[in-house]
This record gives sequence, structure tokens and C-alpha cells, in this order.
Amino acid sequence: MFGLDCSGLPDGNYELGCKSYGVCTGGAVKLVNCDPGQVYDDNSGSCADPSSVTGICSQRRDCSNKADGLYADTENHCKTYYTCYNGEFKGHNFCSKVTVFDEVQQTCNWPGAVDPPCGTKGQATTSATG
Repeated sequence: MFGLDCSGLPDGNYELGCKSYGVCTGGAVKLVNCDPGQVYDDNSGSCADPSSVTGICSQRRDCSNKADGLYADTENHCKTYYTCYNGEFKGHNFCSKVTVFDEVQQTCNWPGAVDPPCGTKGQATTSATG
């Protein structure tokens, strides 16, 4: 549920994205959504004003000349992406730890299936032989 499995995790707050987090208590998870205009602050474990938060969640993107859609955060190695709608920045989203954002497919995908700069599709690979 919510992309967070609390079984085996210590009690506490865990980031699910810039706009929400999960609270693990005794192996159970509860979803908490940030209020409009706030983002999750990993340092405090709660929602805060973006100006007081460090990291990707504090960074706004210029969507004024972009079509509606999802765009890779290339400076974050495409582990995150952001939404533009009606010329406005709507926030960041996160891919899982093993995937990157694929702008063509508009979803998170395996790096080997995604064109550079986000993925490695079409690039030669080398292997050690011994």
C-alpha cells in the first residue's frame, strides 16, 4: 500500500514523494498528504514550506514554455520527474530506486530501456571475461 512496506522498518516517517509521506507504526503504514503549498522535509520528517527544505522537493521548475506533461529531472539523474500543466509547475514525483524516468513512455522504466541522458539504451556494454 502506498509503495511503502513498513514490516521490518523502525517506527517513523518515510518519504513517498514531495507531497506525501508514510508513517510506520508497529509495521502498519498511514499515508499523510502535505497541505497545498507544502512539501515533505526529510530533515524534520514532516511537511514544510519549500523555501525551508533542501533537496529536490525545494526546487521549482519553469513550465511557462512547456507543453502539458511529465519531464525528467536530469540533474537528479532522472530518479525524479516533474509535472507541467497549463504552463504551471505542479510538483516532483519519484521513481523507484532501480528505475529512471522515461520521457517517451511517460513512466519510470529500467535504465536499459530508456534513451540517454536518463538511460543506457543503445549504448555498448562491456563485460569482463576470465
